[in-house]
Amino acid sequence: MNPELIESMRDQACIIYRAVTGSDISDAQPLTSESEAPLEEVTRSFAELEAMTRAIPSLAERVPPFSFIPPLDVILEDEELLVEVAVPGTERTDITVVCDNDTLVISGIRREQRAGERTYSHGEIPRGPFYRSFHVPFPVAGEPAVTLERGLLRVRLRRSPEEQQRKAVTSSGPQQQTENPTPTEAGKNGTDDPRSSAAESSDSGSNAGRS
Repeated sequence: MNPELIESMRDQACIIYRAVTGSDISDAQPLTSESEAPLEEVTRSFAELEAMTRAIPSLAERVPPFSFIPPLDVILEDEELLVEVAVPGTERTDITVVCDNDTLVISGIRREQRAGERTYSHGEIPRGPFYRSFHVPFPVAGEPAVTLERGLLRVRLRRSPEEQQRKAVTSSGPQQQTENPTPTEAGKNGTDDPRSSAAESSDSGSNAGRS
């Protein structure tokens, strides 16, 4: 089992119990390997508890949401793709960033010390696990560069050399070719045509004879 996830679910269960009964859950006995329930069973039971809590508005408002989808921005830069994810209250060690082929996956968990010991009058700030994934629009090179500062996670994905070359060619556009004008085009542009000059000379001679 994921110990961080189990701890967060336990804290949430304590908050729900306190919101319903007004008292604390008695200390549970430590689990042994024989008594440890399968993770699927634990998560299913917890999901049912969360669903029942959210179905009662007066109770739901006193229990902070569990799990969330953090908002993000995706910015296209010259040589990189920058992804910014808002995850305030989260430690860098609790975040995992993986880029597999053309999919970027960002997951983690927001924990709070002593959350299970608090009594909430109103709770809106979500805690627990979060998850985001999306399609990367171009091939990348190397591993994602990840930083976390003041609750803002920044992930930089560098374009592959082939993608950078393709982008440079696309940005420059097709080259314009300069062609020599054809005789017909030259005539239209006012260029002298020998046949036109000869005709003009003949007309001039005829006019002189009549004079």
